[in-house]
Amino acid sequence: MSATLAADSRLEDLGYQPSLNRQLSFGSLLVYGLLFFVPMAPVAVFGPVVNRSGGVPVLVYLVAAAVMGLSAISYREMALRFPVAGSVYGYTRFSLGRTPGFIAGWLILLDYILMPALLTVLSTVALAHIWPSVPMGIFALVFVLAAMALNLQGVTVTTRVGIVLLAIQLATIAFFLVCVGRGLVSGDVVWSWHALWRPGTSWPSVASAVSIAALSYLGFDAVATLNEEARGAGRAVGIATLALVGLLAVLFGVQVMAAGLVSDTAHFAPGGATNRAFYHAVDTVCPAWFTPVFTVVNAFVAIFACLVVAHSSTARLIFAMARDRVMPAVLSHTNSKGVPWVAIVVVTVVTAILAVTFDCHVEVMTTLVTFGALSSYVMLHADVIAQCIVKEKSHKWVRHLIVPILGALTLLVALAKTEEMTRMVGLSWLAVGISGAVIARMRHSCHVGTRAP
Repeated sequence: MSATLAADSRLEDLGYQPSLNRQLSFGSLLVYGLLFFVPMAPVAVFGPVVNRSGGVPVLVYLVAAAVMGLSAISYREMALRFPVAGSVYGYTRFSLGRTPGFIAGWLILLDYILMPALLTVLSTVALAHIWPSVPMGIFALVFVLAAMALNLQGVTVTTRVGIVLLAIQLATIAFFLVCVGRGLVSGDVVWSWHALWRPGTSWPSVASAVSIAALSYLGFDAVATLNEEARGAGRAVGIATLALVGLLAVLFGVQVMAAGLVSDTAHFAPGGATNRAFYHAVDTVCPAWFTPVFTVVNAFVAIFACLVVAHSSTARLIFAMARDRVMPAVLSHTNSKGVPWVAIVVVTVVTAILAVTFDCHVEVMTTLVTFGALSSYVMLHADVIAQCIVKEKSHKWVRHLIVPILGALTLLVALAKTEEMTRMVGLSWLAVGISGAVIARMRHSCHVGTRAP
């Protein structure tokens, strides 16, 4: 209770009245985070990761965890200092100023606006293969309305439903692992460390594969948006963020290790063999009835669970920006349950429109989501240096200077490896955000000037 009171007091010091209900336990934060990260994320990219790395997917996911762990540390530092729902937007606003804060919020919006739409499209594409006669727009509408209905009930209800969806995913993964274990016992699967290290493993190749695997670790910001609804506030959010990196490193590592034992190859053939590499491992060691179950859980349960969480996080970011009047104030309205219902409804409408409009541009949407997330994470690291080193005069050089610098550099390298079209669109989005921030600042200055005596 003392932590909650301290967090609410700190929120008031920052100029906000608590309007979201603090009802999430530490366990709920972990569930929420796991759903956003998607426990079965390696399934979709297992083949490409193996091909790029030369057959060492476990090493790739461990390195990716270490790289993204730098961002997790920075998130923890800022969550402790600023227990606000706006996450990187709020952190930048208070550490670097109002204009940089708007730019950070604008960048992460590229991720947050497109993520729910992307997840909706992925689900509708899968459903269209089963019921091709049904228009994809119908599926998209069902998904976004279901996500809205859950989120309007509040994060407590969302988390309870999420626990069920998470349990289904973990049970599916566990059954696959049991099948691999039976294969090891019977001798059908041979144990080796090849998925972790092979003779002649190339570090440049591993680094190239890390750029793909790192996408599975994007999602710290979603947990940080719950800072005003977590009972332990910034402390709980910070610990949950670091714990998630460790949990995911183990969960992802075990999955790709098991699939690597079954396939035991350094390269899959292009096309279907690469795209369905993980599914081939499932086909090899599991009963025939399990393959469609595995596919359905990965295509529908995992994606829908992530959609609900992404929808919720997007609404809370918009709520935070609207509360600061950098977006229409009506978007900051909450209901009696402390739910930002206007923002949730708006996100639903935007998601439906984007899902129908860009249903044939999944790859473009994916890369733009990545650009928005990584670029905003770069600003997060700058926040830590500005707040801790410059303002607070901290002497914790490793945590507050070296970690942010290394984190920002690794993210900039990853951004440089994105496709030219992605960089062009992403930088154009950034330019629009900067222009909007400058115009807003000029108007604010003029407004203040006219009121001055």
